[in-house]
Amino acid sequence: MSESVELEVLSTLPPIISQVSGSLGQNAILENNNDTHPGIQNPPGIPKHILPYLNVSYVIGVLAIPMSCLGLVTNPINVVVFSKLNDTVSISLLGMAIADFLVCFTTLYGAVGELKEVQKAILIYFSIHPREMMYLFAGLPNSHFARITLTISAFITLERCLCITMPVKVKMILTSRRCKVIMFFCFLINLVQAVPNYYSYVFVWKFYPPLNKSILGYTTTEELQEKIKFTGPFVLTYFYVNFTIIVICTIILIVVLNKKKSWRETVTTTTTSAKESNQVSSKELKVIKLMVMVSSLFIVCNLPTTSIYLANEIDTRISLQGSKYYLYMLLGYIAFFAQTINSSVNIFIYYFYSTNFRVTFNKLFGVKEKKEMKS
Repeated sequence: MSESVELEVLSTLPPIISQVSGSLGQNAILENNNDTHPGIQNPPGIPKHILPYLNVSYVIGVLAIPMSCLGLVTNPINVVVFSKLNDTVSISLLGMAIADFLVCFTTLYGAVGELKEVQKAILIYFSIHPREMMYLFAGLPNSHFARITLTISAFITLERCLCITMPVKVKMILTSRRCKVIMFFCFLINLVQAVPNYYSYVFVWKFYPPLNKSILGYTTTEELQEKIKFTGPFVLTYFYVNFTIIVICTIILIVVLNKKKSWRETVTTTTTSAKESNQVSSKELKVIKLMVMVSSLFIVCNLPTTSIYLANEIDTRISLQGSKYYLYMLLGYIAFFAQTINSSVNIFIYYFYSTNFRVTFNKLFGVKEKKEMKS
């Protein structure tokens, strides 16, 4: 393939709905456009103000590869360790580790699929539109798996918050078995949400003159879009409700447990010595540190996702179909990278802030624990 043909073919729209002519199921011609593949230098007809967005997106996509590889290593370790523990928090964190692994997996092959060399090979040898297929089988699944992590994080912070305010009732209601059922429904609800998204797309062959052959991609129709029009506001509301629960419960955890810590440091009952009281306070302080660190990391890493929703609400042109799709793509790359960080580095928080996790990890992997790290 010559360089000019390569530029023309790879300068197709990013993973957005392409406008095609002809009826569905027939060969169609992709309309001319001014987009490009990130990383291709000085492609013809590309506005200069768009190039920085595309190049930064490309760099972020490349950085996501090693980060997602880290998550593919750390999350199976989390699964193994938490499967050895049977308390409700460990069961929830086990479910989140599985969701995080799926996030990292889809991020990895989605990021690799954005490399120019990989796209060219897919285009030539498999006659498949690489960016459109990556959107359907990497981008969309990644967002749904990330929402599973969102749901589980909201449940964990809410459960911990209730355990502090009404510990006896929560422990009686939320057994390990019921927690497993809740985890199952966290996955089921979010996977069901994916069905309407895929229902709105139809595979179609598109003719590419530079290659003189048809390439398999996708299209959509107004009729299909109308049938799933309700899903947009639902997903947006679902995200904000869960994100708000995480933020509010995290704040409550900090306030309530800090008050308990201060109280235990100043009050000594007739049955509890000052030393024992401080030990209990130290143990509860470790709980708050663990949950606050996990939830705070989640909040920070999901701010880019929140910014995408807000940006689209403020300016509808910042969308996959809008004229500012290049800005939307940049925010999307940042959001995916941030979510990948959140899904990859939790193991370090668990190890340093959870005694049970650290002890179990050390036993499983034969790590000798230093005395100063013991609780």
